[in-house]
Amino acid sequence: AEYYLSAYNDKINGDGDGKTKNETQLCDIWREIHGAKHWNGLLDPINPLLKAEILRYGDFAQQCYDSFDNDQSSKYYGNCKRSKSSLSCRLELVKCGRGYQVTKYIYANTRVLDSFFGEEPNDSGTWIGFIAVCIDPGEIKRLGRRDIVVAWRGTETPHEWMQNLRDILVPATTSQATTCSNIQTLSKPNARVEKGFLSCYTSTDEDSVRCRFSAREIVVGEITRLLNEYKDEQQNLSITFTGHSLGAALATLSAYDVKQIMVRSQDCMSSIPVTVFAFASPRVGNLSFYQHMEKIGVNVLRLVNSRDLVPK
Repeated sequence: AEYYLSAYNDKINGDGDGKTKNETQLCDIWREIHGAKHWNGLLDPINPLLKAEILRYGDFAQQCYDSFDNDQSSKYYGNCKRSKSSLSCRLELVKCGRGYQVTKYIYANTRVLDSFFGEEPNDSGTWIGFIAVCIDPGEIKRLGRRDIVVAWRGTETPHEWMQNLRDILVPATTSQATTCSNIQTLSKPNARVEKGFLSCYTSTDEDSVRCRFSAREIVVGEITRLLNEYKDEQQNLSITFTGHSLGAALATLSAYDVKQIMVRSQDCMSSIPVTVFAFASPRVGNLSFYQHMEKIGVNVLRLVNSRDLVPK
C-alpha cells in the first residue's frame, strides 16, 4: 500500500501516542495496523494508532542517521557513534524503542557504495543499520506481541546518486557463497530488482573487519537466531523493517528475503507477520517482484511525500 503526503496539508505530525478516549488499543488490532488487511480503511483518514506506529518506526529510521559518524576527520568515520547499549538507551529516550534492546549492527560493503555516496572510511564496511528486539513485558503487552525491528540507514546524497542505483534491473537471485548455512538464495522467476540495492545487500569484503559478512548474512543470521530464541512465542511475534530512502529500499529487499526463508521453513514461522514501513523509498523491483512479495505475505506501506522525486 502507499500513503501520499501533500507538501503542506497532509504531513504526519503529532506526539505519536495514538490515544483517544474509548479508542481500541494497539494490542487489539496490531495485525491490522501492520497490514494484515492491506491497511483497508486505515489510511483515509489515517487511523491514529497507525499514525502513531508510522511515527514510531520513522524514529527508528531517524536514529540510524543520528547515530552514524559521518565526520571524515574521525577515526570512527563510517561506524556507529554509539555502543549497542547506548543506542538502546537512546531509543528509550526518544520513546520509539521503549523496552527495545539492540542486538546486532548491520554493515555494508562501501566499495559498492563509494561511487554513489562518496563514503570512504578506512574500513570498506560502513555501518548501515541495526536490529533490535522488544524485551520489556509492559511494552510487549502494549504492542500485543514481541516485536523485532530491522532499521536501515539512508543517505543524504543528491537525487542523481540515487538514480544511478536504479539504472539496471537484475534477477532477484544471488550466487553469493555464504558461511551461514541458514541463508537461502533469493529466487523467483521473472522477479527483478535494482542491481545497486542487491549489491549493497549481498556484497562482502574479505579484507574488511566490519564487512567479512554481507549485510544479508548479518540480517538473516540474526533474525534466525532471534526466531529460535523466541520460538515459543511465534503466535505473538512480529518482524518490522523500516528505513528512509536507500534504507527503505534495503528494508524492502531484506524483508522479501527473510520472508522467503520463513515460508520455505514450512513450519509455524511462516505465519509470523513481516511488515515494511518504507519512507520515501525508490522503486526496488519490477511488477513480478512486488507480486511475489505480496504472495508470500510481506506487507509494505510506502510513505511518500507527493513532491519527493526519489520515490517516483
